Amino acid sequence: MRRTRAVWPFVLSLLSLPAFAAAPPCGSYVADDSPDRLIFDGSRVELRDEEGFLSEFSPYAYRVEGDTLWLRSGDSNLLKTYSIESDGRLIQQADRFDNGGAVYKQVAKAQCQPASVQVVAVAPNQGKERGDDQKDCALGDVQSCVAAIEYDNSLAPTQRAAKLETYCRRDRSPYACKQWVKALSAEEDGAPLYLFRTKRLPEAGLAALRVSCRDIGYGEACESLADQQWLAGRYADARDSFAFACDGKLSKEACKRVEELRGLSLRNDAPRQSPRQPCGSYASADIESSLFGLFRFGDGQGATVSEEGEFDMRYRLLEDEVLVRHDKGDDFVLRWLDADTLIGMDEWTRYKSYRRIESAQCEAIAMPVAGKQVRETPYKVDHCALTDPGGAAACCAKGSMSACMGEGHMAALNNYWAKAAGFYDKVCAMHVREGCGNLVAAYHNTGDDKLLAGIRKVCADTPDSVACEELQLASPQQVEEKRLERELAQELQKLLQEGAKDGESQEAAEGER
Repeated sequence: MRRTRAVWPFVLSLLSLPAFAAAPPCGSYVADDSPDRLIFDGSRVELRDEEGFLSEFSPYAYRVEGDTLWLRSGDSNLLKTYSIESDGRLIQQADRFDNGGAVYKQVAKAQCQPASVQVVAVAPNQGKERGDDQKDCALGDVQSCVAAIEYDNSLAPTQRAAKLETYCRRDRSPYACKQWVKALSAEEDGAPLYLFRTKRLPEAGLAALRVSCRDIGYGEACESLADQQWLAGRYADARDSFAFACDGKLSKEACKRVEELRGLSLRNDAPRQSPRQPCGSYASADIESSLFGLFRFGDGQGATVSEEGEFDMRYRLLEDEVLVRHDKGDDFVLRWLDADTLIGMDEWTRYKSYRRIESAQCEAIAMPVAGKQVRETPYKVDHCALTDPGGAAACCAKGSMSACMGEGHMAALNNYWAKAAGFYDKVCAMHVREGCGNLVAAYHNTGDDKLLAGIRKVCADTPDSVACEELQLASPQQVEEKRLERELAQELQKLLQEGAKDGESQEAAEGER
């Protein structure tokens, strides 16, 4: 009995021991349902695919406490939690974004050097649904510090940029680098809104992009830097930025761009071409697989992306660029590289080169007048409709561009095109391209020539207005295209309804049996 009583304290002490001290993950780990690898080196962690390319969803750093592993995302403060099993497996825990359950097993060992400075810290949760950025930051968590800065409106712009630069350069945080570029490129309240267009960055923002790409190895920064260089006509630099990201396996998309640009004679100091009228067909190397692999130009400033059929779009010339208006309310922007090659500059065609593959005879059009200034007011969005008791209608009456545009869009969505045109008229009268373009769209959707009365008046009163450029894009052929689209949609809807009725009748008949 004495021996039994002596054993109990030992047993109780075992039961009160904390969870086992798990061996920190080291080397490469894979899940059963994915070839991607989590690679741990002692302080940092990466997610790379089977070819070795860094994933855009890669984590940034990790921390181990007991049998718990925390991973911080690379481009945000998102936190993932894993349990470390006694056999070394890592099991992802559920959170509000993910059901968890993924199991990672070690497939390759490595020599890991423990971090001298921890950049991941997690404050005690105390029942909260999510972490506290300020508390985690106070414990030294870099990504939480960046998140706290992002949402702290009390910081002066220079102070914000300086803090983010430190976290980018010193701690090599992709999230910090991204926010640093953003802080150096901040827009003032009421800045123009440009949809489907890449915003040009100031020199300070470009310098931060170069550091983020070349020094930190942030693949997304390399791609953004290439965008800026391409738009500025520094084509060779753009190609080199993609090559750097591709060679370093920072971005698989960068490698695709390198291939697209292969064979092109690209320079940074290429002289801008004189205005030139496109005529015939121009194709990119990926014409068979690309949605916009071909442009065909004909008479009357007509254009299309199909090899045959009607010209369902209109284009205009601006300096050395061919601007083709598409149905998303903006333009395909194609710039002349040489006499037979156009290169894409907009979000849909950028980095594609279109070589002339078929010549044609086109009726000559007037060339742009060098130095001619077009009167155009940038479209701006305000918050009047959210704060004025009278709502969007009252704000439109006071001259709010975005309120008038919003009212027009609501009417257009309900097919009240004449009502919509009344609101778009107000915006077009301010010489806003988007407002005038929407008037032309209203005409194309109805065929009602009276809806162009407002834009015609603006053009007549102000011949250098952007309204005149947009009015040139009004096309009877486009009206016919829209009519055919509506008829086809109605026929499809009718067929679907008839099919649904037939199905119901058949089910009822079977039920009676």
